[in-house]
Amino acid sequence: MSLFRIFAAGALGYVAYRAWQRRQSTPATPTLRDDGGRTPPHGDPVLVGESLHVEPVENSGAQSSRGFGEP
Repeated sequence: MSLFRIFAAGALGYVAYRAWQRRQSTPATPTLRDDGGRTPPHGDPVLVGESLHVEPVENSGAQSSRGFGEP
């Protein structure tokens, strides 16, 4: 009886898999063709035409930890 259950579960899984594959192969919506145009900019509209020049941060000096590089 256990072997029959395993076989039945496998057959059911196979049928479900085939149905899923068949459903995936048919597109639900028509696909749109590429018209060769460009995508319009979709960034932050507040920053259109603004420059984002940021001054570099000053380094206060080298930092080392005790024991780094010592034998």
